[in-house]
Amino acid sequence: MNKYCFFTSEGFTSSPTGKDLNNYQILGFASGANEKTALSTLLSNNSWIEESGFKISKIESRKIL
Repeated sequence: MNKYCFFTSEGFTSSPTGKDLNNYQILGFASGANEKTALSTLLSNNSWIEESGFKISKIESRKIL
């Protein structure tokens, strides 16, 4: 079983001074035989990702070694 970190460039964060900053958002971590099955697990366990408007096609991942 492989573990993946899923993230997206959609969204932003605010600095302590209130300035909006573009950055990557970590959406979560999930395990699976491959990236596709891990993403499926992530989405089924975290309905807020799609409900919040994140585009599935924009989600990136990296395998955690």
